[in-house]
Amino acid sequence: MKSKAGPLSDARVIDPRHPWKLPRSKWEIPKYPATQSVIEWNALLARAARSDPDAEVRVAEIYSDGSRDSRGGLLVRVSPRKAVEWYRRSAEHGNAIAQGALGYLLSEGIGARKDPSEALRWMKRAFRQLGSSGDANNIAVTYRQIGNLGQAVRWFKKAVAAGDHGDLVQLGVHYYWGKGVRTNHAVGARYFRRALQEVDPTWFEHSDALFYLGLAHLEGRGARRSFRSAQRNLERANKDNDHPAAQRLLRQLTKISSKRG
Repeated sequence: MKSKAGPLSDARVIDPRHPWKLPRSKWEIPKYPATQSVIEWNALLARAARSDPDAEVRVAEIYSDGSRDSRGGLLVRVSPRKAVEWYRRSAEHGNAIAQGALGYLLSEGIGARKDPSEALRWMKRAFRQLGSSGDANNIAVTYRQIGNLGQAVRWFKKAVAAGDHGDLVQLGVHYYWGKGVRTNHAVGARYFRRALQEVDPTWFEHSDALFYLGLAHLEGRGARRSFRSAQRNLERANKDNDHPAAQRLLRQLTKISSKRG
């Protein structure tokens, strides 16, 4: 992608086809976080076998994450396939949490064949019951994955209305690059600024909003062109040295600054 400012031709920083995809620092989810006794696990399985939807969804969650016994030994091994089976049982019994989780796993192809159409059906059933911002976000992402960007924008707006302020950044990206809506750099930048006001500063979405706003200042689109403002926002985005996209763009700015000097 080229701009008048010049440094954005490196597609490793921003892919104009998928500008929402940013490189991420690697981090690991703790394995087997749940702890329970064999007696507790067997009692839960017995309840689930009697078609208790709350027990079924809990069994699914444990198969998703795995579990250790009270002594730290392995009790339940992670099994995405079994997680899908139990989420499906609970979902069919009307549990909205299971419906949303099943939809997400199907949208990602985790534990079962990837099936966006079925995924959307389950997630929308969950959203109708709970109005969850998480379900709305997952629906938006699924629509985006299958190329229906107009619906993606619609559901990101629903997610924001339901309380997911992190999706303000996603809306900003869609407007700034004209994905599913008419390109409007000013509206895009406005969403980034709003995210800075409403998103917890410890969340990665807050850093992303700083990154994208820095980009807007650098390009002079939707924000006053300012090398200094761009650099300041990018440095704030990378405050903890954990934002690879900001790091790469800052390196490009350093090269530009040295050439100017």
